[in-house]
Amino acid sequence: MSLNIPVLDNRSYDQLVAEVKARIAVHTPEWTNLNASDPGITLLELFAFLTDNLLYRSNRIPEANRLKFLSMLGIPLQPATPGLGLVTVTNAKGPIEAGPVLPAGTELRAGQVAFATATTLPVLPVTAQAYIKRPHTPDAESRQRYETVYQTFLETDTTMLSYYAPVRLEEPVTGKPDAVVDLVDSEHGTIDRCLWLALLAPNADLAAVRAAIANQTLSIGVYPAARIDGRALITPTMNSDTIDPGLLVEIAEPDPSPLAGEGFGIGPARYRRLEQSYAEPVLEAPGVIQVKLPPFEKLLVWAFDPAEEGAGDYPPRLDDPEVSSRLVTWLRLRYPTDPHAASEAEAEPSPEHAADDGKDGCCCCGDGFDLLGSPEPSTRLTWVGVNAVRVAQAVQVTDEQLGLGTGTPFQVFTMANSPIIVDVEHPFLVEVRDDTGKDPDTWVRWQEVDDIFAAGRDEQVYRLDRATGQVTFGSGLAGVRVPRGAFVRVTYWYGGGLLGTQPIGAINSSAALPGGFTVTNPLPTWGAGAGESVADGEAAISSWLRHRDRLVTATDFADLTRRTPGVDLGRVEVLPLFHPEADPTQRVPGVVTLMVVPRSDPLNQQSPTPDRLFLNAVCAWLEPRRLITTELHVRGPEYLKVWVSVGVVPVPGQVPAVVEQAVAAAVRNFLSPLTGGLEGNGWPLSLTLRTQDVEAIATRVPGVRYVHSVLMAAALPSSSGATVVVSPLPSVALTGLQLPDATVLVSTGEAQDPRAQAQPIPLTLVSVPVVPATC
Repeated sequence: MSLNIPVLDNRSYDQLVAEVKARIAVHTPEWTNLNASDPGITLLELFAFLTDNLLYRSNRIPEANRLKFLSMLGIPLQPATPGLGLVTVTNAKGPIEAGPVLPAGTELRAGQVAFATATTLPVLPVTAQAYIKRPHTPDAESRQRYETVYQTFLETDTTMLSYYAPVRLEEPVTGKPDAVVDLVDSEHGTIDRCLWLALLAPNADLAAVRAAIANQTLSIGVYPAARIDGRALITPTMNSDTIDPGLLVEIAEPDPSPLAGEGFGIGPARYRRLEQSYAEPVLEAPGVIQVKLPPFEKLLVWAFDPAEEGAGDYPPRLDDPEVSSRLVTWLRLRYPTDPHAASEAEAEPSPEHAADDGKDGCCCCGDGFDLLGSPEPSTRLTWVGVNAVRVAQAVQVTDEQLGLGTGTPFQVFTMANSPIIVDVEHPFLVEVRDDTGKDPDTWVRWQEVDDIFAAGRDEQVYRLDRATGQVTFGSGLAGVRVPRGAFVRVTYWYGGGLLGTQPIGAINSSAALPGGFTVTNPLPTWGAGAGESVADGEAAISSWLRHRDRLVTATDFADLTRRTPGVDLGRVEVLPLFHPEADPTQRVPGVVTLMVVPRSDPLNQQSPTPDRLFLNAVCAWLEPRRLITTELHVRGPEYLKVWVSVGVVPVPGQVPAVVEQAVAAAVRNFLSPLTGGLEGNGWPLSLTLRTQDVEAIATRVPGVRYVHSVLMAAALPSSSGATVVVSPLPSVALTGLQLPDATVLVSTGEAQDPRAQAQPIPLTLVSVPVVPATC
């Protein structure tokens, strides 16, 4: 049953005035002038107004008591989440020397929105262009000519030529789909599992640039492709004491030769693995790899013979003289043949091991657990650049004075800014100085706890509410009280909110950069989200009392997933005992699969699909709340392409075109993953799509007299494994995570053949010549 909050007194101002006027005739019958101009009536109206205000405040007492009781449960609101991003700093017009070293926490701005760098960034006077060797199939005449030109490379009878076209990786552009390159796709991606970076000088003396970057640290930013199938949270296994970025960073190492000229070398294609001073798992999330460049005499490029450039393991051919004239050296990011070999660290890579599938030392993260595991890391990349660093929408406040201790139990201080950001890169520090205690003039750091009532009486602890910025100290029995007269100060980071979502190029200023240096974000920021409202927080209390912040039942999985901060979740489905890689009818003990659908998808509004960052946010939120024995898979829908053709007969007097549009919108809405189905919560899983369902929906549309016919086609796998269009179909069976991705065609009269819609549009192939023609 529901408990209604009582109203202590429901009389309004008009009722109070009327009641007092009614009592005049009983208590003072000689008072007969009851007009509004009478001074006595004015006094009565004044007291009625004061009484009305008092009753309003009294009626708030039950609600205040309820909110106070709910706040005692210790369930805070979800704070706003900060926007995250990658930025690059370029020495556009500055001096050609080792540029400034931006410390972690350097403030960058996108208008009035402040961002802070996550790590130290040494700015070097170079830019980079990324290239790949994309497979290419020349015609027979060109093939014969290439075999003649590259005859020297055919050393044995088993050696064959593999043809490619050097393609530059396109920069992301607003409103245009991001470019994607798959390092292991030998048919449409790359032929050598490598992405090549040409380090370019900014129109300056190459020798001066080489001297400026020699023995310096280069920060390489990597943004993996957004689209992935899903993520898995598996039983934890101990990982190594280093972070494996998943890619090997190697630099060209020609043999020095005085005959080749300054900055040039000769010899076979050989590369040296660079020492990594800092690395992040860039194949799983956007991040950076910092490598140490070799000394000046090792920063060389090859002096090619006419037939050598671009052949074999040499870097791709540069046909633009403006680019080749600024080339300082080549780097390549290689995905190893054996990904597990990349986790074997070598402190000092040597030339004889320069091509091994290993990696050198990374920054140490200590012993830990690999909790966000996936069967195979992603090898699809969207952007790679240099002088890059991660940023977060955060502002630092140092040594803010909160006040003096009063010695009372559960003393509360409120910071000047909120919401508070607390993570590894943004620590939160509370210090107390008691000049009357044992250690006067000494600031003592206190520790944060989740539950202050679980603390011992001698523990110097506090509890932080990140959403409101409140710090609560102990009572003396549960945690130490703040001593009377003690000073309390705090150092923290704050920020977050929807303003953290910024487009490409929005982060473009910083007071820390000297003249001639520019900053920009080559990709949109991600992860920003609004904080939880009070109404939503109150509604979540009942569910929290059920699941206690732990993933046990199917309802727990759904409730906690919906509270994921920083994502706009439109739908979540829980499938217990279901493994997305197994047969849909097979029940797998200990496995839970979550299907999540974003509320919107700019790339496909009709069939929204979660991207990498969306899935990462959900996994990071659920991981600390799952049971250790639960194998959790987070996936998006598996859309099955369906074509639906509806023939309708409009009511006389209706405009056929208007009716057709209304029917098409109704059918699309009925098949939608978010608003479809009979209950309007999205098309249900494992529900067979039938033509009768479509006919029923079309019949209910105003202006439709009756439905003439409904035809349906679907892209189904054949016995050979290929996908074929089958039509007509009376029904389409959907299993596992499948949802319909429907293309709807409505016509007046008889339904048209859906196979006409299903025929793929013929592609126009533009051949890329291996050797471009010049004039």
